[in-house]
Amino acid sequence: MIQNSGYVTVDGEFDTLKERSFFTIDDFKMQGKIVILRIDINSSVNPENGEILDDTRIRRHAATVKELSESKAKIIILAHQSRPGKLDFVNLKKHSKRMSEIIDIKIKFIPDIYGEKALNSISKLNNGDILMLDNVRFDKEEIELSLFENDNFEKQANSKLVETLAPLADLFVNDAFAAAHRCQPSLVGFSERMPALAGRVMQRELDFLGKAISSGPSPRIALLGGSKAADSVSISKYFLKKGIDYVLTGGVVANVFLLAAGIDIGEPSKKFIEKNIPDYENIIKKAKRLIDEYGERIVYPTDIAINDNGQRVGITIDQLPTKHPIHDIGLDTLVKYINLINNAGTIIANGPMGVFENREFAIGTKEIFKSISNHSGMTVVGGGETAMAFNQMGLTEGIKHISTGGGSCIAFMADETMPVLEAMRRSKIKFGK
Repeated sequence: MIQNSGYVTVDGEFDTLKERSFFTIDDFKMQGKIVILRIDINSSVNPENGEILDDTRIRRHAATVKELSESKAKIIILAHQSRPGKLDFVNLKKHSKRMSEIIDIKIKFIPDIYGEKALNSISKLNNGDILMLDNVRFDKEEIELSLFENDNFEKQANSKLVETLAPLADLFVNDAFAAAHRCQPSLVGFSERMPALAGRVMQRELDFLGKAISSGPSPRIALLGGSKAADSVSISKYFLKKGIDYVLTGGVVANVFLLAAGIDIGEPSKKFIEKNIPDYENIIKKAKRLIDEYGERIVYPTDIAINDNGQRVGITIDQLPTKHPIHDIGLDTLVKYINLINNAGTIIANGPMGVFENREFAIGTKEIFKSISNHSGMTVVGGGETAMAFNQMGLTEGIKHISTGGGSCIAFMADETMPVLEAMRRSKIKFGK
């Protein structure tokens, strides 16, 4: 963890922050305290035998679990796996076993959430003990009470899960950043009943993302690509408003901005947008307003690579429209983007530059991601498919921070209301020292 950075997050100085708007583990003594710990270890699971295929999220949360145990807290872990109707909607027995192996501390799995088995096991906890209760989404209220209504969390706080477990605990530690955009009882309900603290994953996410957007070293640039154009247009607006110097675009995001700039990209790429982006006309209008307001701070390709019957063919924007789909940024654009990356102090990446799954059209994404990975400055990678792409390309080692959240990372970067963060902030006001 970087120390004494001097940078400012959404709440204050990074890492050495004394007055965040939410509690962290550092604000309380843990010894002897009964702690409800909400983590997000939703993993790829083989539905036939329940074996965990990817333990990345379990490993991410391991540090928080181990720290609380070594601090002599009595720990009750809440987590979910998948959702009703899915083949991987299974119990958490294998998750608890894997976590136990990682931290080398016994974790007792309880096939219950707030029934007699769970309550009996909680009553027998000793300092440092860890229980993992079963998949919270086995509880119907966890699914049904999922809306942030009337600017409060009353329904979630009055759920049976919270009403049963809250009286037994002293503190609630929320480490589930990947689910921070959701509003379910296990995520926000306990914050109304006791101090809610950010776990280490949550704390690191909020600090790094906030710092990169608001106060990382200049110049600050963002690369936005992939197919989630509506999200990326919203993110662009917030980034530019917050002082990000340049937004570099690729993939479908770039195509939307090209259309917004009045460039006919051709029928195949236009039809893809019309088919895959709800309310696409309004999204293009929003993109045009951003171009009108921020001009050259929004950077879109000057050349692109089209898929001509499986072959990569480079053309300039002046040669558009084309009867072939656009599948990557062009080589001139690639050189321009890499120069901007090399001269940047802070880089935020969310989304590939093209159809990187096809080797013919992976050049833009791979070379851009390689230059980010080799950068010595502040580098932050958004969750979901971007993190997966960096991992597949073996480029994660050089990145300063890779987000654990897909939807939550996008929500944070677009300045949307994050129910979990809001709940933690209200909890600090309510239970503040």
